[in-house]
Amino acid sequence: MTAIDVGQGDSILLVSPQGKTLLVDAGGLPQWMHSDFDIGEDVVSPYLWSRGIHRLDAVAITHAHSDHMGGMAAVLANFHPRELWLGVESRSPELQKPLEDAKRLGVVVIHRKAGDNIELGGSTVSILAPASNFGGSTLGRNDDSLVMKISFGQTSALLEGDAERREEQLIAREQPQADLLKIAHHGSTTSTIPELLAAVRPRFAVISSGVRNVYGHPRMEVLNRLEQSKVATYRTDLNGAVTFYLDGKGVSALVVH
Repeated sequence: MTAIDVGQGDSILLVSPQGKTLLVDAGGLPQWMHSDFDIGEDVVSPYLWSRGIHRLDAVAITHAHSDHMGGMAAVLANFHPRELWLGVESRSPELQKPLEDAKRLGVVVIHRKAGDNIELGGSTVSILAPASNFGGSTLGRNDDSLVMKISFGQTSALLEGDAERREEQLIAREQPQADLLKIAHHGSTTSTIPELLAAVRPRFAVISSGVRNVYGHPRMEVLNRLEQSKVATYRTDLNGAVTFYLDGKGVSALVVH
């Protein structure tokens, strides 16, 4: 599992034991920046090509925010994934472009929900949120996040998207112990609540955030919680892309500057 350095955003590459690939989110810049720089074309795609990847088995958009899905158009065009995974139904105008692109390219769109278990090349992807009866209109889009746990042997990683307090409280009830935690919402104080950390008990964590970002992520309160829980924490703003190897028995981290 690699947290690609996309600045203030998320893009996570998963490569299964049998070589199947899943890209969770594709980074992106907020519209208010009015920039022509395309994270998907100029950052995510070159990284995937550098890994020898020319076709993705699946991509997932955790929720309809530009810093998670802005780069997906380029990824769809360059890597022609077989499937696009989404969580709740959303009428977000920002989401319509990748949905139209997926339809045009023949990508199968699948809505995932809590309870789904997907076999991915020798590993298992378990969907923990959103619930099948989730009412997306009652919450902000961060708490619409598609949350998944990837397991191989005795090792696992929990990817939270931008899940906030309410969604994390529901996830914590499932006792989703995992060795590696992708910290939600870039280390915002709205996430990584003590109940979740107590339930997950991660040994490693990774935070995807931009250097000197305007939001102050990751927040010191979150970093303190992780330190108190004795979690070895990596950050894309300090470490760049970080790769974790889950071999079925243990987890190791590799930082490539």
